[in-house]
Amino acid sequence: MPKISDERRAARRKQILEAAWTRFQKQGLHATTMDDIIRGAGLSAGAVYSYFPSKEDLILAAVTDSLGGIRDLVGPTLEARPLPAPDVLVTQIMAAVASFTAREGYDLRRIALLGWSEAQRNDRLRETMKGFYLPFRARLEAAAGQWQADGLVHPQASAADVAKTILAMVLGFVVQSALLGDVEPADISRGLAGLGPGSDRAR
Repeated sequence: MPKISDERRAARRKQILEAAWTRFQKQGLHATTMDDIIRGAGLSAGAVYSYFPSKEDLILAAVTDSLGGIRDLVGPTLEARPLPAPDVLVTQIMAAVASFTAREGYDLRRIALLGWSEAQRNDRLRETMKGFYLPFRARLEAAAGQWQADGLVHPQASAADVAKTILAMVLGFVVQSALLGDVEPADISRGLAGLGPGSDRAR
């Protein structure tokens, strides 16, 4: 049997993941079966199982691919010098999340809610997520240290606490936009500006 190219393998893998994401959004993680995904992908059962031996493997790959894609997208923003101001950085991260997660036929923000719920009972999935969120939070902590050096964050503030707060805002943005659908990165930017000096006088 002739071997397929790496490009073809990557395309087939993406085809299967696209089918899985579409089904997960429509039916949920538990109601979706491998047969549903196989039909959605338009491939043989053998082809799908050769990439993902089980539904758990497929769920883990879906989470890894989505989180990895966002990490790669926001990486240049976190590495920029000079580093954007805190409100600008938060807005840029949320804009990257919004542009990456909105797909034709499904939205990865809605699927993220399913993944977070599943992670409460699936140790392997939870550890996979921690493997992305903890390093991302560490990069935010490093950014907070840089902001302190630049005079943009209070010198006595805990850089770790600043990082946790920013991550909470990013994850909260995902939840609000998935559930309510009426929040945009610019909304968060204006809200942060309203918390700054002079906001009391503006009310």
